[in-house]
Amino acid sequence: MAWNEQDHPREENGQFTFKNGGKASSNKENLKDILYQKSRKQKEIETIKQKRKNELLDTLKDKATPVDILYGDEKSLSKKIKELGLYGKITGDASEVKLPTKDETLATIIQARIGKNYNKVSNDITKIISGKDTAGMLDLAHGDKMNDKSYIKDAIKLKNFDDPAVASDKEYLKAKVSKQFKDYGFKTDDIKGYFFKKDSEPSKRVSENKDFHQILKDNKDAILNGKDFSGRFPAHFPKGVLANSNLKNAIGAADFKHPYLDKQGNLHIKMYDTYDFNKNATDVLNKAGRREMEKGNLKPYFSIHDIIISKDKLDEIWK
Repeated sequence: MAWNEQDHPREENGQFTFKNGGKASSNKENLKDILYQKSRKQKEIETIKQKRKNELLDTLKDKATPVDILYGDEKSLSKKIKELGLYGKITGDASEVKLPTKDETLATIIQARIGKNYNKVSNDITKIISGKDTAGMLDLAHGDKMNDKSYIKDAIKLKNFDDPAVASDKEYLKAKVSKQFKDYGFKTDDIKGYFFKKDSEPSKRVSENKDFHQILKDNKDAILNGKDFSGRFPAHFPKGVLANSNLKNAIGAADFKHPYLDKQGNLHIKMYDTYDFNKNATDVLNKAGRREMEKGNLKPYFSIHDIIISKDKLDEIWK
């Protein structure tokens, strides 16, 4: 078609006009659009690839190695799954496999990092992402392979429930430890404990925690009457993995015993917990932890935190 300049009068800025008020776009603008479309398409492709990789890793579960997690692609992971026979009856490709949930994929990845492949780097990363107590309690579950023993520098090691240091709670501890670890096959007499003193960093973090303050608020009557009670630290989103859920992942549910107010009005109370993983829990950290404890890669133990709340702070909590 011939170009007729008089059909395309120039605008004030010198550009030719087109039908319906359109303008001539510069080569620069065209190139920008092309690059944008290409970038968006590439991003969509990468998202699909990562989603597919996560699905395949979840199918592999504990058969996935760190190399699979870091460097595996759809081809190599599909091949490994077929070699292991994890598809069952295969009549086509991997698309016939039931797709796992995102939580299951995340649990599988976490499991690989907290179990037999756990190391100092894992401990440091957990401190940053999930909090010092989540990291410290996980580290303790590795027994003699603990990476950062400074976490228990102000803790008293207890041989088991029958340790003289906790003689008054012997029967209670024996029953609690036996119940919480009965599914794992551990001997009750072999399960150690740790008593965190009131001036230890872990006990201080509990005393300053807002969720703990809410537990004290909810159980004010029991405390004033010197009665024991139980409480649970809640999860905070997203996924309850980050540091704002530190005590939820480190402690979860706990028993609070021997509450009393001293002459100055300060509250003294002890928190008792066992490091185990609820069989029916659906959160990713619990699922990953239970699998590794069942394999024996995580060791059971119980903990006691001695906690003190000043009168001024208690008045603020109970106001």
